[in-house]
Amino acid sequence: MKLLTSLPLAFVLAGCGIPPNQAVPVRDGVLRAPTYADAIAHCERAGATATMLGKAPAESGVLFRCEAAGGR
Repeated sequence: MKLLTSLPLAFVLAGCGIPPNQAVPVRDGVLRAPTYADAIAHCERAGATATMLGKAPAESGVLFRCEAAGGR
């Protein structure tokens, strides 16, 4: 019976993660996004340009940094 009462709670908690198209800070100005397009869109919203740094560990997206339009 406990399993049936905790199952709906598990579904609610599973839905409370990070949205799939959101950039996530990794370290010192480096961000992770699911796709290159998401990374570019994130930086454009901030008025910057995306600099791609490569694939994230375990193929979990791409690593990037937003650079100011005039350079560093």
